[in-house]
Amino acid sequence: MQRVCVIGLGLMGGSLGLALRQRGLAKHVVGCGREALLQRAVELGAIDSGVTDAGDAVAESDFVFLCTPVETSIRLMREIAPRLKPGALLTDVGSTKAAFATAASEIFGDAAHEHVLPGHPLAGRELSGLEHAAADLYVGCVWVLTPLGEPAAASHETLRATIEALGARVVYSAPAEHDRTLAYTSHLPQMLSTALALTLEQEFGTVQNPALQIHAGGLTSMLRLAASDPAMWEQIAASNPQNIAAALERFEGELRKLRESLGDPEFRKQFEAAREIAKSLRH
Repeated sequence: MQRVCVIGLGLMGGSLGLALRQRGLAKHVVGCGREALLQRAVELGAIDSGVTDAGDAVAESDFVFLCTPVETSIRLMREIAPRLKPGALLTDVGSTKAAFATAASEIFGDAAHEHVLPGHPLAGRELSGLEHAAADLYVGCVWVLTPLGEPAAASHETLRATIEALGARVVYSAPAEHDRTLAYTSHLPQMLSTALALTLEQEFGTVQNPALQIHAGGLTSMLRLAASDPAMWEQIAASNPQNIAAALERFEGELRKLRESLGDPEFRKQFEAAREIAKSLRH
């Protein structure tokens, strides 16, 4: 990669910039964000230079990464589309893909598959912000790419090779299938963690309640996702409501089965089945 633009310098964008620069995968990384954030990103080594205007940031860039929440990325894509240089490739790191893919087709028309290759790295932490960025964030993660058509340019292969050089494993999916799958494998776990935190609050009140001191690591592990950024998840839920609702409904059915089988032989059977599934997913 020659000139890469990273718009959004939080955990994902900051980590991307650090990784690209430390691995020598881009000759120049330009960041886009607030002035104070740009200065901090330069100090941390996440970017070579910074620009506050998104259009100016992408004007000379060969690759553009939108590292912002889904709705924000769609708005930015509309804004910067006229400023993209010929042959530039636009991608994103959003947690849902169907809405972004639809917007790309509306903006770029029949040439959308040439200009846009949506993506989603399944990496991150419950803590957000540039201060938590790390060059190894993407090592070992799955990075989903959801092409809008047949690959039409060498830039698609360059992006794939760069992602693999970051230490990630590339998997391809259709946008709609990605969103349906992620509703179960990513969005549902977040909803469960959030619901657990709310249940504890309703039962015990504030964290000062002595009863909440009585717990082991299992509770802490389950609550980890509840500390995630509410604004980000608000946008994720708004961009994938039907799939998330279906996943929650199915989970509610499994909870109901567990509740109805308390004290019955069926209870153990469900635990045994779940244990085998969990063991297979960990490998």
